[in-house]
Amino acid sequence: MSHELIQELVQWEEKRVQAKKTMEALVHEKKVQSDLIGISIREGKPVEALKKTIQSLTERIKTAEEEINHCEEAIQPLWMGLPNLLDEHVPIGYSESDNVVVKQWGEIPAFPFPPKSHWELGTALGWIDFDRGAKLGGSKFVLLQGAGAELSRKLGAFMLENAVRRGYCEINPPVIGKEAIFLGSGQLPKFEEDLYQLPERQFLIPTGEVPLVNLYREEILNENALPVKLTCITPCFRREAGAAGKETRGLIRVHQFEKVELVQLTLPESSSTALQEIIGDAESVLQQLRLPYRVVLLCSEDLTGFSSSITYDLEVWFPSMQRYVEISSCSNCKDFQARRASIRYRNQKGQMNFAHTLNGSGVAVGRCMASLMENYQQADGTIQLPEDLPFSLMKKD
Repeated sequence: MSHELIQELVQWEEKRVQAKKTMEALVHEKKVQSDLIGISIREGKPVEALKKTIQSLTERIKTAEEEINHCEEAIQPLWMGLPNLLDEHVPIGYSESDNVVVKQWGEIPAFPFPPKSHWELGTALGWIDFDRGAKLGGSKFVLLQGAGAELSRKLGAFMLENAVRRGYCEINPPVIGKEAIFLGSGQLPKFEEDLYQLPERQFLIPTGEVPLVNLYREEILNENALPVKLTCITPCFRREAGAAGKETRGLIRVHQFEKVELVQLTLPESSSTALQEIIGDAESVLQQLRLPYRVVLLCSEDLTGFSSSITYDLEVWFPSMQRYVEISSCSNCKDFQARRASIRYRNQKGQMNFAHTLNGSGVAVGRCMASLMENYQQADGTIQLPEDLPFSLMKKD
């Protein structure tokens, strides 16, 4: 969190408070002078001087109001630039090495041959065409074809159906959003350089979280309607302007990809439990696909989501890199997004409070496909998926 930003915010708030005090004093003085006019008229005394005083007070009140409005206009974008407060359970750290592994699942495969990368496998099999993807969309756009396109489609359908079976309501939202919903979910203003902007301050969504969180924007829900559980599969668009130095090959980091999103709106006292539920919902995908993975609690320095108070990453194993790669982030944003988007609920006593919002990937389709290809590769470069997976490849549905 920028100390300069906090200082500037405090300075503007002090100016606003002082202007408000000045205005309230002037309004009080104007009332006093107005009462004196009434008394003077009844007593037959001249009131011209009092009227001039009231006129001067009116002008000064207007000036004070303008100062308050000016301060509020300056304060609003500063408030929107402040990230969420960290949950007390977030470990303090200075790099990803300070993240905490809380769970590890599945056995890492031992290959009797040097495992190839998914981009090598996909290119040789004709599943992935990077050159044609670049020809059509530019750098970091990928074309899937044949069995590659089929695998991606079936993976996405499986993930979405899995979420629906676990109690989420399927949504098919627009993938273009107004500026207001990006402010509500926290993508703006911080991540504007990573977004694809359209005319009239509309943007392509970088994640299904944006429309799902804003589905109840500026609405008041009944307490008994919570939790609300939503899911969708959408294309996601990210310029990744700040991603230099990170893994950039293959399907790991591209400008367009598909992802199943899981979002929950809950009561404040239920959000910690809901976060563990979302993590389990995302884990169920990887367990059914029998992909080795681990769950990692992000430390303070690595928690870069802006809106999140606490985040757990699911990281899946990539044999070619001999390391785990993030495939899902599950976050509790508490009331941060709800305040920005004005999502409230009314309890049984009629009191209104802000809901808590949570989100998680369930999961990123491209990265899941890449991990499947690498973990189930054969010595001859083919991919042999187990027949008892929850969907079939190269067979009619």
